[in-house]
Amino acid sequence: MKNSPEIITYFRNNIIRRNNIIWMISLFLLFQAGCKSDKEKGLIPEKKFARILYEIHLADGLMSLPAIHDKYYPRDSVANYTDIIERHGYTKEAMDKTLEYYFTEKPKKLIRMYDHTIGQLTEMETLLEEELEEVPAPEGGLWKGAQMYYLTGSRDTTRLYFDHIFYTAGDYTLQFTLTLYPSDQTKNPCFTAFTCRADSLATGKRTFLRGIGYIKDGQPHTYSYVISIPANLPMLIKGRLLDFENNPAEIDRDAKIENISFVLSSAVK
Repeated sequence: MKNSPEIITYFRNNIIRRNNIIWMISLFLLFQAGCKSDKEKGLIPEKKFARILYEIHLADGLMSLPAIHDKYYPRDSVANYTDIIERHGYTKEAMDKTLEYYFTEKPKKLIRMYDHTIGQLTEMETLLEEELEEVPAPEGGLWKGAQMYYLTGSRDTTRLYFDHIFYTAGDYTLQFTLTLYPSDQTKNPCFTAFTCRADSLATGKRTFLRGIGYIKDGQPHTYSYVISIPANLPMLIKGRLLDFENNPAEIDRDAKIENISFVLSSAVK
């Protein structure tokens, strides 16, 4: 039997209509899948996720400061970051899932987020440096203590501890005038210190410094030490202007330290 034009047209129209319906259903399903919210996917929304990344990086930098590091290092380091995530109302599991999603599905966007975060931190650092440049340098430069110490008696504080964190590589000069009287009972009095990475105080490699023995003649002598700080920043120095070998509970000190200065003599560019 010959097919009539009407039958052919009917079937052709139905095939086209069916294909159109299938295409529309497929497009609708694809659109629905693509339009699922981050919440429905179990992900942290993009803006919140970017903010959490920024705060985690900021916290990581703050942890390099000894005062903060010493306070929080006994905790599991992950716990400090979890606090940030939970403060925004999310869980560590959600953060892990969001990181995995961006890492596998949108790595370029993740890189852009990290670049933006680093840019924000760099901008903050630049602003802080500009503000610090406007603040007049205190007497003694980087030295945070007094300009004169009279050391008498047997208090252990007369070892004169000091510390500083360096954020700029270069040569720093520590200079002071010491008068060590013959009545001073310290054995082998001298300058001692060590440097290490500021974020690795407990486990990092330490470079020890020791000065020449002080002259114990009751006359003022000026001592100067150049401390080279490499580009492995931030670096920490901890030391004693007046160290000695015998037991401080059994001896008396008799000394005067004055004109203390601690300055950057040449920066590494």
